[in-house]
Amino acid sequence: MQERVSRRDLREMRVGQTRIFTLADKKKLTSARVQANQLKNEEDLEFDVKPDYASSSVSITRIR
Repeated sequence: MQERVSRRDLREMRVGQTRIFTLADKKKLTSARVQANQLKNEEDLEFDVKPDYASSSVSITRIR
């Protein structure tokens, strides 16, 4: 379990890699989606973000 998903976490992922982050606060799930979208706009990285509010986790797959 971690506090948040950082940009560094997302940048270190390989294309095609999926990671599941379990977060301490469910409100941070939306923050993870925003981080992924910002990296898409700023650095041309693309992610598929699937939040799971029931388990307070988010599955992120790097697409590009």
